[in-house]
Amino acid sequence: MRINNLILYNFKNHSQFSISLNADINCITGKNGSGKTNILDAIYLLGTCKSYFNPIDYQLIRHNETTASLNAQFEGSSSFDLQMVIEQGKKKKLKNNGKQYEKLVDHIGLINVIMITPDDIELIKGNSEERRRFLDITISQTDRMYLNCLSDYQKIVEQRNKQLKLFAQHNHFDQVIIDSYNHKLIPPAKYIHEKRQLALLRLQELFNKYYLEIQSGNETVRLNYISELNTTSFETLLAESLKKDMILERTTTGIHKDDLSFEIDGFPIKKFGSQGQNKSFIIALKLAQHQYLAEIDNQKPILLLDDIFEKIDEERAEKLIDLVCAQNFGQIIITDTHSERVRKYFDNKNKSINFVELNLPKQND
Repeated sequence: MRINNLILYNFKNHSQFSISLNADINCITGKNGSGKTNILDAIYLLGTCKSYFNPIDYQLIRHNETTASLNAQFEGSSSFDLQMVIEQGKKKKLKNNGKQYEKLVDHIGLINVIMITPDDIELIKGNSEERRRFLDITISQTDRMYLNCLSDYQKIVEQRNKQLKLFAQHNHFDQVIIDSYNHKLIPPAKYIHEKRQLALLRLQELFNKYYLEIQSGNETVRLNYISELNTTSFETLLAESLKKDMILERTTTGIHKDDLSFEIDGFPIKKFGSQGQNKSFIIALKLAQHQYLAEIDNQKPILLLDDIFEKIDEERAEKLIDLVCAQNFGQIIITDTHSERVRKYFDNKNKSINFVELNLPKQND
């Protein structure tokens, strides 16, 4: 998969912007505030229907404007044009070759995109929701059933939680009603749990390979899938947690509580990893995600690297560039504040490289 060109209108700090991209490596450079990251986010948005950085759609519209649009031509097994319109107070709309999607979820999986940014350290430092989101996005891009089960599960949990609150408000409990919600929850939960287990097995293999190529050292790293369903059936968990659910008025067990633990030499990297090890861990994890999707989908995701040279040392940066140039990672789009630094990293690489220098966009009066 590749993107050939991109046109933005009133998207974040871009009033009007266009760029043409090649099939190999594209380096977008410019000062902070010139909108480099926003270009990557626009590509990510067109692939996943969600911004990588901001979950609130209207905040993607340029200040003092009411509408933003993104237009792009992509090329995979066939060529197609995408147009997304974001309007204040309305749901965003997406058209593929002029035909509007009835549901944005129907677009997921057509364009696979992997983003690596300095903010990804939250995968290690942040809460379990960040790590579940990483796993869910990875699997959902190639498994429509998983995406549907995830949506169904979340809706049923919300309904079950509302019912638990009603029980508390009216001081009345009905086992038949709870059993009906449990019966609906179990099938999607089992499917999601099984797919997460399988995905982690392959991601672990790919992750180990990339970590060893990026990080100098002989430490052992692991990804562990933490789930109550690993050892106990969901039916049993729901029955055992009912009293607690009634007290707290919410569903306290299930795959929405799952987590990933990241370890280095048997210890949590969150507590015992150095800054360098953390950075190598995240980069290796994202490259494993890229390769995982490529294997299943039979086409390379677009790889977006945002200002990573600002946060990693020169040795790791050179290893990363050697890695992505030596192996076929498909189309890569890189941003950085220093054009000379990027050009140095790509000297003598047998790749077609497109360099684009940005100026600070004009501000509104």
